[in-house]
Amino acid sequence: MRRLSPRILSAFVTVAVLAALPGSAAGGELGLTLGAVSGPSRTVQGSTSTLNFSNGVALQAVYARKFMAVKYAELSWETLLMVNPRQSVSSTTTSAIDHYGSLVMAPGFRLKFYPEKKLSPWVVGGGGYALYYPGSGSIAGKTLAAISNTNSLALEMGGGMDWIATPKWTLRGEVRDFYTGSPNFGVPVSGRGQFNFVVSGGIVLKLGK
Repeated sequence: MRRLSPRILSAFVTVAVLAALPGSAAGGELGLTLGAVSGPSRTVQGSTSTLNFSNGVALQAVYARKFMAVKYAELSWETLLMVNPRQSVSSTTTSAIDHYGSLVMAPGFRLKFYPEKKLSPWVVGGGGYALYYPGSGSIAGKTLAAISNTNSLALEMGGGMDWIATPKWTLRGEVRDFYTGSPNFGVPVSGRGQFNFVVSGGIVLKLGK
């Protein structure tokens, strides 16, 4: 079974730690959320069989910095890193891979309404890069020949709600959707793209003074 690359995990931790260093990003914020990633099933080409996916764990780190504000809204630039270590695959087509993992890096713009209020809704949109890395075993339990990773563009959209707990800490709930190219499942599937829905919650730390 292929595991999440230690380099990917270390990159996730490094981004979070460096962004949180005092004075390193004064005026910005760091959001850390934990949630679930899911997506619709995919149809195997030339068949009525479908590939069905379990829910995966979504680990997200988001650095954001405000660059424009008006009376009732503010616009921020953000950079997101989302890691999904594993999603299981089930199907009657047992030659398909039994699991895969994914990573998304997506810069974007976030528009927040009533940012000075206790509760602040927001929407986000952007795009970036997605990586899928397949498992080395099939659903039938056989070891597969090396299956290549998939690199893809990623489009992002979503929204959420922030609740200010203290001047430094905010609680966040959010929903995001990442649309990417198709992973390599070991069998051909219909359609060119894949939706990845992420529902998560966590904390936001204001950086600097």
